[in-house]
Amino acid sequence: MTETDKLIQQLEKERPGFKERVEYYSEQLDYAALIMDFRKGLGLTQQQLADKIGVPQSTIARWESGQGNITIKNLAKIGAVDNKKLVLTFK
Repeated sequence: MTETDKLIQQLEKERPGFKERVEYYSEQLDYAALIMDFRKGLGLTQQQLADKIGVPQSTIARWESGQGNITIKNLAKIGAVDNKKLVLTFK
């Protein structure tokens, strides 16, 4: 068990629900990183991606910081920029 895991476990005892919040924000950051990596892989700036999918650049910035909720429709639009199809699965 890592020190981070120990700290989360300790804080979960003190604050019920803490672990779930950590997991939620961790997932948000994972999604943000995927969007940013995809955009950078295409060699696009935030503004260029925003122009291609019809949203303000500030929206892209929020998505990439993990602070904005992105819709499935907008995820599909991002993929379509590179002729990719959005595929969702449950694990």
